Amino acid sequence: MNILELCLSSGLGGLELYVYRASEALKKNHNVTTALLKDSKLDTYYKKHSTINRIYINRSKNPVPIINARKLAKIIDDNKIDLVHMHWGKDLAIAALAKFFSKSKPKLVYTRQMMITRYKNDIYHRFLYKQLDYLLTITKQLETLCKAFIPAKNLHIRTLYYGVTKPKKLLSNAEIQELRTTKKFVASDFIIGLFGRLEDGKGQHLLIKALAIAKNNNENIKALIVGHEMTAGYRDTLLALAKSLDVVDQIVFNDFVDNPQELMQICDCICLTTYEETFGLVLPEAMRAGITVIGSNSGGVPEIIDHHKTGLLFESRDEQNLYQQISLLYNNPELKSALAKQGKEKADDMFDYDLHFNSLDKIFTEAVKQ
Repeated sequence: MNILELCLSSGLGGLELYVYRASEALKKNHNVTTALLKDSKLDTYYKKHSTINRIYINRSKNPVPIINARKLAKIIDDNKIDLVHMHWGKDLAIAALAKFFSKSKPKLVYTRQMMITRYKNDIYHRFLYKQLDYLLTITKQLETLCKAFIPAKNLHIRTLYYGVTKPKKLLSNAEIQELRTTKKFVASDFIIGLFGRLEDGKGQHLLIKALAIAKNNNENIKALIVGHEMTAGYRDTLLALAKSLDVVDQIVFNDFVDNPQELMQICDCICLTTYEETFGLVLPEAMRAGITVIGSNSGGVPEIIDHHKTGLLFESRDEQNLYQQISLLYNNPELKSALAKQGKEKADDMFDYDLHFNSLDKIFTEAVKQ
């Protein structure tokens, strides 16, 4: 099968890295070509890590990108593309038009990773979604919303949960303590890890406020906050909040890391404090590393965490309730261990990397045969 992975995003986040992972996994059994924005961060990442053939398409400001779509259609026909796999919502128009213009009419599969909040029943969107063959969602909640908001009778909509790799290495107790020391923690610290971009919606400030509540209750709880700033100066905003609450000495900030599962292992718990996360990839990553997880009770997170079985949920935007869940783990080491064990079992079973891409491969084969 000849597959074209399409992504004209200029960024490099979870969505774009998924494009890369998908192309690398699929190339084992198929001929894979990528269509990217030249010199984008994703293009640079491919140049550094992959030998997959790259074709460049300009990004149009026009909501009906006729010229670029015709160029993409020619690429599809010249390369005998059987299936186009797209990921970024803004690429839907060029992909749909390219299929319309192409002679070969490849199957079009869209992995939707962002929430949908309104009906797509105008003439423009009805045309776009009519060109789609499969729409894959990353949670059941998102699948339900897509079926409600997208009026496409013959469109196959189904959930395919993300898959994550197991840790490259499980650290020994000695290695954990050594790594803790390098990050300025001591053996007796109870560490909450928070991994994600530094921005208001990710909720780092909720954890800082929860630490202040813990300190007032004489609980020795500290935080490792990992991620890069989306807006310059936001880390200083968080530091100012920590200073005002007298917990700045309880927090270690760390920039983005390529191998988060290693750093997760020095933590007693990993929190996802985002107001509403469509999925929350850091949760199964932590679960597969054997770390207990806490997540906000919103978005797709409750599909990952079964409260009091595979982790704990807290009310979104509520630092008091977040503190209560953290304190529960702090004061109940047996519960923490049980949740970590059951969480790992679920993640190994439902969110396995190879399982995900094997399923994606089968869906593509099914789509092309129809």
